[in-house]
Amino acid sequence: MVRQTLRFGSIILLIITLIACDKDDPSVDPTEGLDKLVLVTNITTANPVIGYIGTLKDLTVSNFTNAKSRQSAQYPFLSVFKNDVFVLPNKGGDVVKKYTRQKDGILSEAGSFTAPSASTPIHMVIESDTKAFISLWTNGKIAVVNPTTMELINYIDLTQFGLGGDGNPDPSVMALKNGKLYVACTQTSDGFTSQHPVQVLIIDINNGNSITSATDSRSFWAGSIDEPTSIFFDESEDLYIYCVASYGFGGPSQKSGFLRIKNGQTTFDQTYFFNTTDYSIAGIAGNKVDYLQHMKYAGSGILYATGNIYSLASNPPNYITDRTFGSFKVDLANKSITKLDLPYSNGYAASVGIFDNKILFGIAGTAAVGIYTYDPITNTPSASPIITTQGDPSAIEVFK
Repeated sequence: MVRQTLRFGSIILLIITLIACDKDDPSVDPTEGLDKLVLVTNITTANPVIGYIGTLKDLTVSNFTNAKSRQSAQYPFLSVFKNDVFVLPNKGGDVVKKYTRQKDGILSEAGSFTAPSASTPIHMVIESDTKAFISLWTNGKIAVVNPTTMELINYIDLTQFGLGGDGNPDPSVMALKNGKLYVACTQTSDGFTSQHPVQVLIIDINNGNSITSATDSRSFWAGSIDEPTSIFFDESEDLYIYCVASYGFGGPSQKSGFLRIKNGQTTFDQTYFFNTTDYSIAGIAGNKVDYLQHMKYAGSGILYATGNIYSLASNPPNYITDRTFGSFKVDLANKSITKLDLPYSNGYAASVGIFDNKILFGIAGTAAVGIYTYDPITNTPSASPIITTQGDPSAIEVFK
């Protein structure tokens, strides 16, 4: 009996040792077997529209369903950090949920943060395992939270920067670099239009959260609340921000486009503005987009985006059945936009991702719904979706 006990104990010790060695072995990939992408799909046949968040192994999967997805408000926004997916409910609530990817393709619930009532959490930027920032669009503050525990650390109050007398600058999408948090402020009083110059607040998070305001009157409504990466850095660490000019509702004098804050500066570069409203695009009805929607920066001054072609819309617009969103290649340096040969989408999809050296476009078209690809090396789009999706894909994100 003693010999059997010793033998059993040796086996247990060996198993523990092997597990410990695996954890310490740098050749062992801890993400092996985990899904690599996150998709948001919207079921537009439901009333109200229902959003789902799920994970996808890779581009070899030909059909994506919501069987393992998490239900959410329609058109939820995502932030991805390591193995975690943080889901912000758009205008559908105040609870930010945290999920962790598992090897069975399930997103396991891992915590939540409840923002103040009717504060509308829009975007989350994660600095580290212990600090993250959540913009609260309708109460003019940034919630600083611990993303591991999802507990509140404190608030950064931005209300002093509200223009127009409403005491709220409407902080939305953000970018973080070198200890500075760049916050795009929409400065809207009705949720649709802004009559104030573009504003980005630069918060020095390593120096008592001191705040510098950068404004520019060449456009309106900083960033797109539908796209976190409408504010981004290039390889030179210059900050670019796409301004939607009230999504076309601000009148003909408001121009959408890209503005820039150069590396190390706290004011907008007065030598750079890419006016996309007035740019003539070959191959589309009316040759104009009133704004770009989703976008991803691919490097070397090239960005891929979808954009709304207003001349294709019905009157009044139907955001589910209208197919008004085209797919585009944007050259920031040469200030040019090229239409890609992909189907038009409705506004509940029209998403963009980058994976495996391919540009991914989530398209809800008249013939098919799913993920199309564009190869930037060969300039070749897929003729049909390489992945069909259950619902209109509004977000494509990648686990790093």
